[in-house]
Amino acid sequence: RLPVFVAALTTALGFLSLAVNPISSIREMGIYASIGVAIAGALALVLVPAVLCLLPPPRAAAGAPGPLDGALRALGRADVRHRTAIAALAAVIVAASLACALRIRVDSSYASFFRPDDPIRRATDAIHRNLVGTMAFLVVVDGREPGVLKKLDALKRIRDLQRFVDGLPGVDKTISFIDYLELLDRGSQNPSGDILISPDGKIAETPAAAEKTTLWENLAQYSAVMELVNSSPRSFSMVVNADFTRTAILVRTTLTSSSDVAATADRILAYAAERFPPELAVHPTGNLILLTHTTGNLVAGQVQSFAIAGGVIFAILSGMFLSARIGFLAMLPNLFPIVFFFGLMGLSGAALNVGTSIIASIALGLAVHNTIHIMARLSAEVRRTDDSERAIVDALASVGKPAVASSVLLFFGFLALGLSRFVPIQQFGLLSAATAVAGLFGDLLLLPALLASTRIITLWDLLYLRLGRDPHKTIPLFATLRPAQAKIVALMGRLQRFADGEPIVRQGDVGHEMFVLLSGAAEVRVSTNGRTHRVRELRRGDVFGEMALIRHHTRSADVLAIDDVEVMALDERFLDRVQRRYPRIAAALFLNLSKILSDRLEQETGRARA
Repeated sequence: RLPVFVAALTTALGFLSLAVNPISSIREMGIYASIGVAIAGALALVLVPAVLCLLPPPRAAAGAPGPLDGALRALGRADVRHRTAIAALAAVIVAASLACALRIRVDSSYASFFRPDDPIRRATDAIHRNLVGTMAFLVVVDGREPGVLKKLDALKRIRDLQRFVDGLPGVDKTISFIDYLELLDRGSQNPSGDILISPDGKIAETPAAAEKTTLWENLAQYSAVMELVNSSPRSFSMVVNADFTRTAILVRTTLTSSSDVAATADRILAYAAERFPPELAVHPTGNLILLTHTTGNLVAGQVQSFAIAGGVIFAILSGMFLSARIGFLAMLPNLFPIVFFFGLMGLSGAALNVGTSIIASIALGLAVHNTIHIMARLSAEVRRTDDSERAIVDALASVGKPAVASSVLLFFGFLALGLSRFVPIQQFGLLSAATAVAGLFGDLLLLPALLASTRIITLWDLLYLRLGRDPHKTIPLFATLRPAQAKIVALMGRLQRFADGEPIVRQGDVGHEMFVLLSGAAEVRVSTNGRTHRVRELRRGDVFGEMALIRHHTRSADVLAIDDVEVMALDERFLDRVQRRYPRIAAALFLNLSKILSDRLEQETGRARA
């Protein structure tokens, strides 16, 4: 239950971290995907077991383990024996990926959404070459007071701005209110037309009487043109609003790359800042500009959502395994596929866009579930054996198969998206499939190599361990420890159970560990000259065998269970692990052990004097 619950939680959080993304489509996808994952996790814990109960029990698998079992066991042994080489290989891959990641382009381009041979892309390119740019954006000019765009000075500034935009690279055509005014102006001076205006503003009787001037130089011509505009203002509603406070320049362009569009917009803003007064505001806008602005939001959203997801998942793993160090080690195999993904993006030339920006957070949420299952199983195996190699081999043999199966399903599921003709979907599928493979490498090779010499305790183990009431008061070795800390110590040690009449320690054996009696009762017996003497009875909290731990000496007495007992065995390896992982707990243990030995020495001194 715990691995399934935590895996669902971390996966949901991986998606939910996208909720902080400033791009609404990514934000909504993250929210609804996290809800879906939470529902799937609840169904896995409630509905699936109920359905399985209605089905006939599966037949036990007969015969020897399959080839995958043998391969996973061999892989586990190789992980332990070659852990340094595996860690070095992962470090090399990470370094190469980081170097390639520096080449990532942050770009959003409508044209790049389609393959070069796609009919839509080919038609667009043909229009670009032979007609005019198919991409368009607006340069909006806003005034503060009504009628400001009827003033000659404001119109001249807009005319100059339009000419400047017309001369920018990639701009094919511009259309604005200025073009309408100049069209009216030219019509009024056309010899074949009906309207002719002389330099003094009067109607000319013959075409020859009209001089070839423009409204920009002739105030009378300007007034006549504006009179035409005022006579039918609705005719110009496409280029100027009703109160003449806002107008827009339509820009047709062949630019598709967001970086090129952004550079063009910056040049327009720089020109306007230098030549326009404060009462006239200029700003580019439109779908093409909005798409361009997403590039900056992509980077900020990527960093923010990934940091939130990574931080929360690290906190969950640290809490689950009761150690920030274990949480950090568990995060490394999950960060590995993310770094690999960014390196692959830089190497393949794929741009960071709306589609690819969500892969990292999703991959982190998906990759961590294998880690949780493997580590939870490894914790259970460590309870059964003190051999780390055997524990890792058994853990991989049991949960390695579903880990491989889920990763293979993810790989082919994402790979199917690679057949899409829509490039963002195609890139998302291919990069996600490659990231799933990298995640499997991290879980089956890097994770066991990192944990080869680390004892794992889960929160689940802690909750289910029974040490009785007030262990810090009834067991001297646990004095001053909180109940949760006492459980950690017990789980770091080796819990052993002995039936009534079974020997715990034999006289004459060479010992390397001491024992703490947790439940039941035992007797200490000494055999001399063929006769056995009862020395004392041991109860909960008593320590015995401590001299063997300190001096590796032969046992000087037998300890026999006179009830069903449970003891905790502590050796030098245990003391070293506790000191490295929980230094504060280790300090209390050493102090308590010193007190116990001092009390034992005082008792023996008293007996000698008696």
